[in-house]
Amino acid sequence: MTLTDGMPQTAVSRDRVLSASRSLPWRKMGFVAALYSTQNLSLGFFMFAFLTIAQARGVSLELIGAAAGLALILTLKFLWAPLVDHFSNARVGHYRGWLLVTQSGLALVSASLVLFDPAKDFTTLLAFFALLFTLAATQDVAADAAVTLILTPEERGIGNGFQSAGAAVSQLVGGGLILIVYGYAGWSMAALTLAAFSLIALPFILAWNEPPRGGDAQRAHIGPKEVFGLFRSPKVRRWCFIVTPSYALGFTIAYNLVRPLLVEAGWDETKIGLYVVIAGSALGILGGVAAGALISRIGRRRAIAWLGILQVLATACIIPLALGYTQEWVVFAAVAVGNAGFAALSAVIFTLSMDLTRHETPGSDFTLITTVTSIMMVIAAGSAMAAAGQFGFQTVILVAVLISGIGVILALKTVTPVIGEE
Repeated sequence: MTLTDGMPQTAVSRDRVLSASRSLPWRKMGFVAALYSTQNLSLGFFMFAFLTIAQARGVSLELIGAAAGLALILTLKFLWAPLVDHFSNARVGHYRGWLLVTQSGLALVSASLVLFDPAKDFTTLLAFFALLFTLAATQDVAADAAVTLILTPEERGIGNGFQSAGAAVSQLVGGGLILIVYGYAGWSMAALTLAAFSLIALPFILAWNEPPRGGDAQRAHIGPKEVFGLFRSPKVRRWCFIVTPSYALGFTIAYNLVRPLLVEAGWDETKIGLYVVIAGSALGILGGVAAGALISRIGRRRAIAWLGILQVLATACIIPLALGYTQEWVVFAAVAVGNAGFAALSAVIFTLSMDLTRHETPGSDFTLITTVTSIMMVIAAGSAMAAAGQFGFQTVILVAVLISGIGVILALKTVTPVIGEE
């Protein structure tokens, strides 16, 4: 793994972790996929199931709109990520201990939702979802750290492909399948289904024999100065503030306009959920694995180029929707290419972000780098919505295609100092 410039290396402890995790690579990939297929279940359930159900049962749109902001908890995980890196139980395993606690907690709190009614106990359930989001965010930090340590540099491409696929599974189940369960069997069964899926990763975590971390990593003081010292590295600054925005901005703008485009075209939420959430997530699973395999096979720079071309194509595929061609087959084709592009984007960003983490603070570093990326994407998505309202969908998406093409070229020209010559 590439360490940031000027930071202490712990090569001995790094070698111990890697050598203990080189065997059974496909078992490791199953571990990665299982971890990431559970962490966003609660978010999908909250946004697509709980709020929809509450609205249908009479909760006001104003209250539902305000409640949606609760999901911002997931973006604040960088605030407590250093605690995950610092505190551990040597007997259970550093990150394994955090994963056991958070994974079990997600299942327990999810099962507790059956005790309440989504309309009558709406505000009480918000407190439970706040707890679920805190547990999910903490699990995310521990999972990122664990995966960063167990994957060799050669495995990170395919590993992050499985990570992207696992995230798509999480969206498909949390935002689609559980809502279907609710329609057939009611709230209690939907909550219990959420709890059951939250336990999927537990057998993998129990079977993981986490190697002990090196003494330097265990004794490292992890405060704000150490965490934000990550940005002293020119590589990290270049990646976060030049390469990633160039690579992701155009596609992010266009991709986030698909849902409002379809709403304006008269599609209802059920139809959007079927095509965008369920079908899109299923296609994202395949796209994530394929993108990860490509990164591992041809190297980071060439993969950035080829997957960048895919992003430009995916951005352009939104143009027909903006022109009013919203027949089912057109939408399906656009969603298919779009989710492949999103999976590719995620695999590239996560792989390079892992390369830039330090062994002493993998959870904090990966969380901080990806949080910067997430904030930029949220700003781009929100700006796109505002711009579409002012100038129209067609204009914004055409500009997004232009930005995407120029951005991929700029990313390729500026990424070499980050990844080195391949």
